[in-house]
Amino acid sequence: MSSIGQGGLSSPLREEWPAPIVVLEALTRFVPPASIRAVLTQTGRHSQRVRRLPATAVVWLVIAIGIWTDLDIPAIFRQVAGTLRSLLLMMSANHPPCKAALSQARTRLGACCMRQLFVRTAAPIAVDRTRGALYKGMRLMAIDGVTLDIPDTPANAAAFGRPKTRRHGEAVNGGYPQIHVVFLSETGTHLIVEAFVKRAKKSEFSLAGSLLRKVPPSSLVLWDRGFYGYSSLIQAQRRGVYVVGRVADHVVFEVVRTLGDGSFLTTIYPTWSDRRRHRNGLIVRVIEYTFDDPHRPGHGQRHRLVTTLLDANTHSATELVVLYHERWEIEIGNDELKTHQLDRLVHLRSRKPCGVLQELYGILLAYNAVRYFMHEAALSVDIDPRRLRFIHALRVLRETAPLLRAAATERLPFLYAAMIQHIAQGRLPPRDNRINPRVVKKKMSNFAKKRSEHCHPPQPQISFEQAVVILK
Repeated sequence: MSSIGQGGLSSPLREEWPAPIVVLEALTRFVPPASIRAVLTQTGRHSQRVRRLPATAVVWLVIAIGIWTDLDIPAIFRQVAGTLRSLLLMMSANHPPCKAALSQARTRLGACCMRQLFVRTAAPIAVDRTRGALYKGMRLMAIDGVTLDIPDTPANAAAFGRPKTRRHGEAVNGGYPQIHVVFLSETGTHLIVEAFVKRAKKSEFSLAGSLLRKVPPSSLVLWDRGFYGYSSLIQAQRRGVYVVGRVADHVVFEVVRTLGDGSFLTTIYPTWSDRRRHRNGLIVRVIEYTFDDPHRPGHGQRHRLVTTLLDANTHSATELVVLYHERWEIEIGNDELKTHQLDRLVHLRSRKPCGVLQELYGILLAYNAVRYFMHEAALSVDIDPRRLRFIHALRVLRETAPLLRAAATERLPFLYAAMIQHIAQGRLPPRDNRINPRVVKKKMSNFAKKRSEHCHPPQPQISFEQAVVILK
């Protein structure tokens, strides 16, 4: 608990700006101020002169954007700097920074330091007594992606692209530019260990290697069929990482040996030439299965998993099929991020590509901080962290952060412990054995779809009253 209050000693309000300490005390256990200073020094973004808005304050502002997503930027900064101080400054000649000043400060900060701060803090946090985080001593990790809408500006569209579809036989662009974020997540805690951004509709497979480099050795990675490939599997083997993942229907396997549980061993090769010459092969295990429950999606269909766990006696086929469905934990994490944390029609608010990347990593830092506190809360009451409600934890953090910001330093450990205890009270009921169909329902509209040509239309030159013409 000693890290709480490490931003510095509490001091009386002073009629000056900036405040002596601009820090979100509620988050200092996960994002130490020393790490922020180190990253700013490493990236050359430390303030070179005494500013009304120092770089450290801007970092906290970007992280806070991921917590108070329903507020505008000046209101978010009031949460960071302290509402009471801001109100008193409004009564003096030293006003807090305006919206334009905050925007300029974010531009000076850039995106690189937020990326580096995310990398410094993003590491698996599950321990041996974390329920549901390990499988036979192997840490469970998962890889998947999520798509986020970003503001419709020419710069964002050029940098990240738009989704495309067809209507009446013609190709049309989607309404908003999008970014696709590919995650490496710890399934037992939902903490995001690595995240890369790619253009909309680009393949995820090319990022598999970079994500695998962040997986701790002796872990078990669960991934979808888009990541299957010889290069990703051989890299996992070389790192001492095990894999269980789906494989597409068109992939052909030759049975080398059938195992006692019905799975079989096969050899995959990097190229057709290697296959013909039987060189550079990698032995993997294939599990084929279906469902006999007519009410379950995929009933009667053939499903296939490929794994590098070759011992059927230690890791039975049925056990791995059930385990693979743990990959849906990352889908639940995606829902927490998009639906509960962001909860916006357009997920991000930055109108420039650099701002989009900066904001994204700030949001991921905030998400990981919430998940870190949930893990501590789960350990304190000895339950699975996934039994705790994310939205409850986020609300508790929103409510507690201003109290910690205004409290005396000696009271911070007590308030932090109370926050953890409060988070531990928000529990989910046991999961039912139920499913939902994978369908979407779009609401149709009588209005034409907004396109890029509708941005910044010509504005009226005369008043409404002057434009009125009475017909006789």
